[in-house]
Amino acid sequence: MSPGLPVRATGVLAAAAVAALLLTSVLDRPPARDLVVTPAPYVEQLPAAPDPFPGGDGACTVPDPTGTGGCVTAATSWLLTELGSAFGELRVSCWSEHAWNPASAHPDGRACDVFPGRSGVVPESEEAAAGWHVAEWARENAAALEVEHVIWWGRIWSRARPAAGWAPYRGGGVYDVSDPTGGHYDHVHISVREDA
Repeated sequence: MSPGLPVRATGVLAAAAVAALLLTSVLDRPPARDLVVTPAPYVEQLPAAPDPFPGGDGACTVPDPTGTGGCVTAATSWLLTELGSAFGELRVSCWSEHAWNPASAHPDGRACDVFPGRSGVVPESEEAAAGWHVAEWARENAAALEVEHVIWWGRIWSRARPAAGWAPYRGGGVYDVSDPTGGHYDHVHISVREDA
């Protein structure tokens, strides 16, 4: 046996080195407020599939049933009816001027926001699960509902890129994704296709 530290002292030094490494890795991380938590989609038995949209011209001619005073397309109206059949009463808002985002589908009556909790607040676990339930149902039934994309919990699913799954949502250069509303943590955004 070569001279050196006794086995007990070597063990203590090794434990101290591991503790120092762990502490350093924790201190090198960004503060918790800067982290965006994006859990896997909530998976549960989804409500029955909706009836397929029978068709329309894509014009914003139907009075918005969510009470905004604006209009929605026939496909958006169909989406709202089918959401109500699948989930019962929901807090939903559709038409909006969205002057800050000219690319938004809301002014065209092609988008709705479903709020599982309070606006501007990241929902608690039960409300977050309800949001994932709505988002997954819309994604799963995108063809029947003419869904173009769904945004929820800092993630986006697009009909144009289905293989990407629930990809990180980056805000499209318009929204602050660390904000509960900008990151779509407080509402599920569902847009229908332009020509539906």
